[in-house]
Amino acid sequence: MHMKKRSQFCSHGYAKLLLLLVLLSSICAGCLGQDPLKTRAEKLVGSLGDEDKEVASASTNALIDIGEPAVSSLIEALKDENPQVRSYAALALGEIRDKKAVEPLMEILDDPSPEVRRNAAYSLGEIGDIKAVEPLIELLKDEDVEVVRFTVVALGLLKDPRATEPICEVMDRDDARTQHEGNPDIRHQAVYALEEIGDPACTDTLLDLLGDKELGRSAANTLGNFKSEDVFEKVAKKLRNSNPTVRINAIAVFESNRDPAAVPLLIKMLNDEVPEVRKEAIRSLSSFEEPEQVAMSEQLMINALGDSKSEVQEEAARSLGRLGSREAIPSLEGLLQSKNKNLQNAAITALGDIGDPEAVDVLIATLADKDWLVRENIVNSLVEIGDSRAIEPLISLLEDESYRVRKSAAEGLGKFGDRKAVEPLLKALETEREQEVRVSEVRALGILGGQQAVEGLNRISMDPDEYGFVRTVAEESLEKLRRGETGNNSSPF
Repeated sequence: MHMKKRSQFCSHGYAKLLLLLVLLSSICAGCLGQDPLKTRAEKLVGSLGDEDKEVASASTNALIDIGEPAVSSLIEALKDENPQVRSYAALALGEIRDKKAVEPLMEILDDPSPEVRRNAAYSLGEIGDIKAVEPLIELLKDEDVEVVRFTVVALGLLKDPRATEPICEVMDRDDARTQHEGNPDIRHQAVYALEEIGDPACTDTLLDLLGDKELGRSAANTLGNFKSEDVFEKVAKKLRNSNPTVRINAIAVFESNRDPAAVPLLIKMLNDEVPEVRKEAIRSLSSFEEPEQVAMSEQLMINALGDSKSEVQEEAARSLGRLGSREAIPSLEGLLQSKNKNLQNAAITALGDIGDPEAVDVLIATLADKDWLVRENIVNSLVEIGDSRAIEPLISLLEDESYRVRKSAAEGLGKFGDRKAVEPLLKALETEREQEVRVSEVRALGILGGQQAVEGLNRISMDPDEYGFVRTVAEESLEKLRRGETGNNSSPF
């Protein structure tokens, strides 16, 4: 829900105006011997009805900062004849979260102004007193869509199971799909609220949403929180539904709750006729990381690297990488020459995620690829693996035609921490023109340290022709070296 952030309440100019107001009120309070905070609050409440909304918002912000001493004045403001005053007062009370405001806020849930009802409802949720549950459930019948939406959110914040059925019923209303000013519709908010409440009584409502392309995934995530045999059986039945969207989201439920009993069911879904379903099944299986679970699915996921659809192959590569599957390395290496760049890059990333030095030589050989993104991804994977055989190839890439590759190579050399890269980095800086690359090279020198690096950083930090930001980075790197935060302990710094 798009609630107005407190930082949006006041602009810089009006913040100054408010500050002057606050200072004047403090002076007056001091003269009269009254509580300065309460006196300040009374004066600020008087500004809640200002025609200039920026002034009213700034006053609200200040009242929130005052906190408890402002509560009595704000409660009194709920009775003001101006609906704007009542609305801002209700909002502020919710932010302060003082339970003394619960009864007064419940009393204005039938306010003639929809905005007041909205803010009162939301603030009751923020305060968190469950005595507001029943009045808020009644407010779900309101004719104003935004009042209902705010009320659903408030009930979610209260997390009381009494609201489960009423919220489910709201989702069937004709106006539940209505959006206002870019805010999510009631159905979206209802799913989030049901997740907050966590009551399995909403299971059937959520199951019915698994075929919804907008809400299906959210419903699946919420269902994933309900771990019972009844829910398991109902979700398993959805895996046989004729609608592939339902099957995909049913798989997502098991991905969310990671019930080991779901693994055999997910394995069966690897044979589904719809590629998107097979893809989702692979992704879900990669979330089951216990050895016995991996043993059941690993080879089947490796087999999926040969699927007829490239998107399924890509997901298999990424998933095997997440699992750290050493058994998949030969098959992934075989994809490094794929003409499908997405698949090729997925295999490169997976080999980096697995992190086994066995893949280093073939990754280095693939650095000859003409695609700069492929070369950049190989650099990242080589750094992930961390084998020193990659240092010389990375040094060579400081002269790559792509600035992105040069930048990644410089960053990688810093991470490897081998000072044999210092001289090549300094040499690269003699001709490098791209600021981003120069920054990365300078930072790498700061990490590597040593006398030669320090001398180079000193030159750069004092070069009037250097990019200003590069000079700044050089100065920062030198300072870190002096403090011993980077570099080798054998550094003169």
